[in-house]
Amino acid sequence: MSLLLGKFKERGASESLALKDAYSKLILICLGGVVGGLLLQLLLFIGLNRVANQPPPVLVQLKDGSSIKVEAIDSLSRTDQSIQSFVNDTLALMFTWSGVVPGDAAGQYTADQGVVILDEKGQRKGRVTTAAWEATYALELQFRQEFLRQLADLVPETVFVRKTNVAFVPLKILSPEPISLGKWKVRIYSNLLFVTADNQTAEIVPYNVDVYVHAVPPSNLALTSQVIDIRSKPIAAIVGKVRQAAMEIEAIVPIKQEDLK
Repeated sequence: MSLLLGKFKERGASESLALKDAYSKLILICLGGVVGGLLLQLLLFIGLNRVANQPPPVLVQLKDGSSIKVEAIDSLSRTDQSIQSFVNDTLALMFTWSGVVPGDAAGQYTADQGVVILDEKGQRKGRVTTAAWEATYALELQFRQEFLRQLADLVPETVFVRKTNVAFVPLKILSPEPISLGKWKVRIYSNLLFVTADNQTAEIVPYNVDVYVHAVPPSNLALTSQVIDIRSKPIAAIVGKVRQAAMEIEAIVPIKQEDLK
């Protein structure tokens, strides 16, 4: 009898230990679940906080009724691609001389009479093509006057009688190099290709320069047209179109020969 009682006591003690062990495991599982839940909530909070702090996407509706998604950036920030495109497009317009301008009808062209450029004394310096003159509105105002005089020395008079065409051929445009906030230097390697009326290449002139660019407020052609009648003063439309990139060229400096090696 005493032996049987001892076995019952041993069995009871063993079951008590097993029960305590089960309770301990249950408590650990519950604690693990609570901690896991807290971590999950913390991660969700961090994720929601990041989303909440991101600038909302901006939709801009165009005149034709379509909408495009744009990204909000700092007023003095520009993407590398936009800077490179601005420099390439501006130089292409300033250094491509065909001697013709678009006519009133689609696909029609007329002779380009050019724009007469005067020197500092008011004397005739030469002519530049209409497209080049318009493109120079992408230059800083004071630099533009100086550049137009230099450009007038380069444009041959044979362009305006269609005996010579000149094409700007970009070879390589390096990534913009930041100088300060809202200012960059872009190095470009290119050629000016002179072609005669019979489509014979007359000359290839290397044109390798550092172009200094800075950010400017974007133009608002719609607002400009409310102040100035662009039908009577098309210059407003020209300036607005050229300055849509919200950038301006303040200097064009030839690359030194030793820097080309």
